Amino acid sequence: MFISSLLLAISSSIDSLGIGVTYGLKRIKLKKWTKLILFFISIFITLLSAIVSNLFKSLFGELIFKSLGSIILIFMGLIILFKTDSEEHTFDLDNSNDIDNKEAILLGIALSLDSFCIGVSAISLGINMFLFAITVAFFQFIFLSLGNFLGIHLLKLKKAPQSIWSTISGILLILIGIFKF
Repeated sequence: MFISSLLLAISSSIDSLGIGVTYGLKRIKLKKWTKLILFFISIFITLLSAIVSNLFKSLFGELIFKSLGSIILIFMGLIILFKTDSEEHTFDLDNSNDIDNKEAILLGIALSLDSFCIGVSAISLGINMFLFAITVAFFQFIFLSLGNFLGIHLLKLKKAPQSIWSTISGILLILIGIFKF
């Protein structure tokens, strides 16, 4: 169960690495306060998914709910694999090359939407939501920081395609969904 929780947390957070690289390449600063805002929004939204999950579980029953959770994971993986990465959204709305608190809240919500859907599925698989929420927030924080650092240093090298992180995330979700079915 720990491995599934870890893989789901990485899968729902790995897009933060690509966002961090994009910010680094554009020299957009991510302050520690901004990253903490993102951390707590991630925990909140992931725990909110647990509440929604328990509601679904009581409505549909255990067997249907577990099947639904696996289907959601596979569906989310397919969406991530086939979505277009043609637009880069940085959430630096005022073009200040700095993410302020309002922009951090918007970014946190955007980064946590996948975690919400994945969290609904995670409950159906019997994963501890408190551990999952903390793990998602931790990986999001680490990936965003690492990505920002790499992005700043990638300016000297050829730009790596950001879509690779989405592809890895999608494949992980599909595999976990199939495995848990």
